[in-house]
Amino acid sequence: MFSMNWDRFERFVEFPLAEPMTASGSTTTITTTTTTTASSTIKNEVRGSQAAQENIATSNMAEGPSTSIDDPQTDGLYDIQPIPCKGMGMIATAKIPKGTRILSELPLFRVPRDNPDISAVDDIVISEVSRLNAAQRREFFDLANVHGAAHSLAMGIARTNVLPLGSNSRTGGLFLVASRINHSCRHSAQNTWNENVGRLTIHALRDIEPGDEITICYLPSTSPYKERRRTLSTSFKFTCACELCSLPPAQRRQSDARLSRIQDLDTQISTTLWGDNVKEKQALRLVRSVLNLFREEGIWDAGIGRAYYDAYQIAVHFADEPRAKVYAQRAWEARCVAEGEDSPTSVKMKRAVEERRDVEVPEMDENRFEEWLWMDTDN
Repeated sequence: MFSMNWDRFERFVEFPLAEPMTASGSTTTITTTTTTTASSTIKNEVRGSQAAQENIATSNMAEGPSTSIDDPQTDGLYDIQPIPCKGMGMIATAKIPKGTRILSELPLFRVPRDNPDISAVDDIVISEVSRLNAAQRREFFDLANVHGAAHSLAMGIARTNVLPLGSNSRTGGLFLVASRINHSCRHSAQNTWNENVGRLTIHALRDIEPGDEITICYLPSTSPYKERRRTLSTSFKFTCACELCSLPPAQRRQSDARLSRIQDLDTQISTTLWGDNVKEKQALRLVRSVLNLFREEGIWDAGIGRAYYDAYQIAVHFADEPRAKVYAQRAWEARCVAEGEDSPTSVKMKRAVEERRDVEVPEMDENRFEEWLWMDTDN
């Protein structure tokens, strides 16, 4: 997926390489009280041995804030705690309703994700880390590095933890708090880069109870068991033991069959949307099949919004404005849950609904409405 083979995945907009942001959200660089000579010394230490890198957190730099979290709405929702067999993790400290924004975090620094020159990227990472304040450097060097001595310690940590800043983005960001969130193939939260606010956001995909671990998915989508296991082992050096991966063999086979079918249908939908002689009813039934499989598999992530957006595109293609309005509404609602009302895709779908405010939609009971919506009764 990436020339550099960074480890974290996500479907997201391209950002240019930028200076680190302050905790207040401005785009100015983080201010320190060091002299140029001190900064150069720290950079050399970062470039040096692993022991030297681990010791630079005690160097004479301004302490400053360690994270870029300044959203009062997320206060008191979670705590970062040790998790047995997982290291650190995010634990809910209050009941978190579905759709709640759990975290809104600025990137500590940004790095290119498509540069094949590892040495050049390593230099960028080292330069960024050398400019962090002491508290930030301590937290940075406490993050996981699954690459051992294959790179400098700073580069190994960055490669393990950097998240993309947009769909097919060529730039990634390092997030001190989000990097603590562990993986689950049946995750309880969605991580999204929100271009409108310039932050990574984490939203609850279902109700989360106090004491529950908050998890995200490190993979671009939930694939069958062996494929997931291979990717996680290769990229993150761990064997997943989440709820989904721990299913008894018979249930795992049923799950794999559903997940494989979702992948096949997704390919068919992509082909159908741009194919010749496509029929609306045929295309919509493919989307409905995906949504039914999502429900059976217990998937409630951003894939729901994408599926309804596919249905919306199909209806628009056929100038079917009543159905387009309904699909746009459902896509918007799903996106708000996974990304928040202020995300670019949520705003886009809300606009699509508002543009059709005068379009009339049939009124009928729920079952008949669903039959009409998916053209189950049409010839």
